[in-house]
Amino acid sequence: MRARAGAALVLFCLARSAAGEPVRITEIEIRTDNVFSPAEASASFFPYGLANALHVVSRKRLIEKFLLFRVGDPVDRDKLAETERNLRATGLFRFVVIRANGTKVVVETGDAWTLLLRGGLSSKGGVTTYQVGLEEANLLGAGRQLKFLYDKDTQRISRSFTFADPAFLKPYTLLRLVTSNLSDGTFYEGRLQRPFYALDTRWAAGVLWQESRFDQKIYAGGEEVSDWSNRQRFLRGDGGIRIGISESAATRLLGSLEWNETAVEEGPFGPPPPGDGPARRFFFVGAGLEREANRWIERVDVEKIGRVEDFNLAPVGRIELAVSPEVFGATGGARVVARGSVGTLLPHGFSVASVTGETRYEDGPRQALVSADLRAVLQHPSTTFIARAAVVSGWRLDPDYQIYLDGENGVRAYRLHAVSGTGHLVGNLELRTVFFRDVLHIVSFGAAGFLEAGLSWGPPDGYRRLADAGVGLRFGLTRAAQMSLLRLDVTRAFYPDPLGRTGWLVSFASSQAF
Repeated sequence: MRARAGAALVLFCLARSAAGEPVRITEIEIRTDNVFSPAEASASFFPYGLANALHVVSRKRLIEKFLLFRVGDPVDRDKLAETERNLRATGLFRFVVIRANGTKVVVETGDAWTLLLRGGLSSKGGVTTYQVGLEEANLLGAGRQLKFLYDKDTQRISRSFTFADPAFLKPYTLLRLVTSNLSDGTFYEGRLQRPFYALDTRWAAGVLWQESRFDQKIYAGGEEVSDWSNRQRFLRGDGGIRIGISESAATRLLGSLEWNETAVEEGPFGPPPPGDGPARRFFFVGAGLEREANRWIERVDVEKIGRVEDFNLAPVGRIELAVSPEVFGATGGARVVARGSVGTLLPHGFSVASVTGETRYEDGPRQALVSADLRAVLQHPSTTFIARAAVVSGWRLDPDYQIYLDGENGVRAYRLHAVSGTGHLVGNLELRTVFFRDVLHIVSFGAAGFLEAGLSWGPPDGYRRLADAGVGLRFGLTRAAQMSLLRLDVTRAFYPDPLGRTGWLVSFASSQAF
């Protein structure tokens, strides 16, 4: 009987299509799965059932808010794929599958484990950092995030509280509130943002406020040479409207207002660097143009293990021009920001290139920065090879801005702030493999080997070459929403840093190195 009904539905759809009428959605079915499937949870292994009992499954109402289609809409496979990508981007699910069965659309999701007793530990560039706290990224299955965190990072200790709602009052409207008590100051943030969440979204708008006070440091020769108090205030309102659209691309007109203030005071280790006055204030009024396009591909085992990841190969770009009139005590000037990316398919893989440039104009160009990143990904079963080249270069930089070449910036065998300058060029080669997948439905095991080299230039450290090689282990936490990949690397430095240090260094973190 079901076979006859299915055949009749297919014939009906074909007839509607032949008559030139769009096939419309008559039913949407949402199927949600817990962290462990019923079959896994019913097994004798006790923690699976306990995990499911502690986790509240994502509400169907939450998933409905992210759907870009409704009953009565035409069956549009691009819309189904776009919704699938948006749901994956929330980080709440270990898998998302959306498919059309005739006029019926089925949405299937599998929840990831989102309640974390945070206990992160990492070591980058010889500096150990850690996190202790409690985080729920899917509170009561509604997608809301609550996070209490004690975080010792490379610069300071912070005690923070974060609340975020990805569908505040309306779908795709993000509310985010952050308050942090820092060991050397404070940080506050409030954001309300409705982005261009789909290619045909007509408008976007948002406001972002940040206020912070902390100690700013300058390094030379791998050692701290200055430390002063830095206070920043930032308020930006922006928005945009779609002015053109085709089947695979959209053009948008952008506008913004921004107040940006940085004030410096003498700190515990000397005055601010020469040339940095008591305050920098700008009131930017901006306009811009953006091109967004869709040419998405899905891959597995690139940045994570066993997770579907989305990469856009379409040419996209954005340019913004802003002016700062001399009002409200602001400095007169202008600013230009431009960025773009494009990718292409390769035999057994793909490549993506991106470039960003920005500069202020006061008494000539200032704080001019150009960065570019090119990476190629080649894959065979269980093996991924990644080649990357990246460059960052600056001219007439603000006195408190430095570009580092170290364990966080391309060469992981070197300690933090090993080399400081006005630009660097980095090359990375890494071979990653996975040899055991989803062991006990909890973890996958892999390994990596890598070779890295970098060149830094400009004051204070001048021209410096750094290079290293190493091997490491990779652990994919197959049911985790956050920190789903852990890495442990052992690296050997080939060239000494400015302090003459070489040798072996161990680093570990909850993400890939690049």
